[in-house]
Amino acid sequence: MEKVLVISLRFNPGHYSHLIATYKMVRDAGFDPVLFVHPEFRRMDANGEYKAIYSSTELRHLGAIRTAVFWFPSVKNVLEALRLKYAYKACLVYIYHEPFESISQYMASGFGFFKVLKILLVNIVSLLTVALSDRVVLPSNKATEIYRRKYRWLNRDFVKVPLIFDDEASEADLSVTKSTFSYIGTVAVDHAFDKYVSFVEAAIQGNWLPQYRFAIGTRSVIPEAQMKQLRPLLKSGRLAITEGKPLNTEEINHFYRESVIVWNAYNRSMQSGVLPKAFMFGAAVISSQAIASEYVKHEVTGMVVRSNSDVLEIKRAAEVITTKPQEFARSCRHKFETTFYYKHSAAKTAYLN
Repeated sequence: MEKVLVISLRFNPGHYSHLIATYKMVRDAGFDPVLFVHPEFRRMDANGEYKAIYSSTELRHLGAIRTAVFWFPSVKNVLEALRLKYAYKACLVYIYHEPFESISQYMASGFGFFKVLKILLVNIVSLLTVALSDRVVLPSNKATEIYRRKYRWLNRDFVKVPLIFDDEASEADLSVTKSTFSYIGTVAVDHAFDKYVSFVEAAIQGNWLPQYRFAIGTRSVIPEAQMKQLRPLLKSGRLAITEGKPLNTEEINHFYRESVIVWNAYNRSMQSGVLPKAFMFGAAVISSQAIASEYVKHEVTGMVVRSNSDVLEIKRAAEVITTKPQEFARSCRHKFETTFYYKHSAAKTAYLN
């Protein structure tokens, strides 16, 4: 069978779902998939279920490569893309998650100048990968519009395909009584973590949503400014925090499994990976007009708020979801199955043809 590489050379445990979905899609299509990933991903496959390599030395032993699918930016991507394109004559596909829009957009979302500079440098690495690739895959309308306007000259073979996932939710997971309003993933200013914390503080102090708890699951270290708000709230018994360490797939999924609502009211996002995973587990999202995702239907798969700093508006949105959680859960599962599940995605054609 022809070999297809699924590549991610920068470690982020939240990315693993995409890699495994791509691996399974390639396998189901009749090819021989191999993960070529950062060594820290090794511990996420404790049972050795997936064929994987972790270095260029191992790559030399694989033989011919038909296609290489690159996920997420890394300087190493450029070196490996050059090797695979010219030494192996492989077809290169790049999943371009977040095309850089403008410095002003990132500054407006809350990032400082030096953080924006770092993001700009990462985007330059992405653009080198774009230029080397045979096809670019973009995950949302917004990403596609920015790419068409700013980067099409680099590579005219591009297509929109939503981020893909395997289905990690069992029947038992879906039947669990959901009891939390969760923040899951990286603590970042553009994810409006500070706004989530302010809402949790107001909700616990005001005894809002009394039947529900709040949970934070992140590998990030929570900034001291937010911890000062959160520490007193832990005494209420309504808040649980897991922070400062990488989470494996089961630990991450625990947060989704327990969630009736997942925070997605970001300041800025092209296509949140948190959103499809929430839908996978039947959790609705609270999103914001600022990110205007085509994947969130107001009052069907979540609630869209005008302002992510208006705690009363967020409270009303959460109350809508919690008055009919089963109805939202069914809609979210349906959206996941028809849009993000790799078996029902257009990704096979985009990645492999």
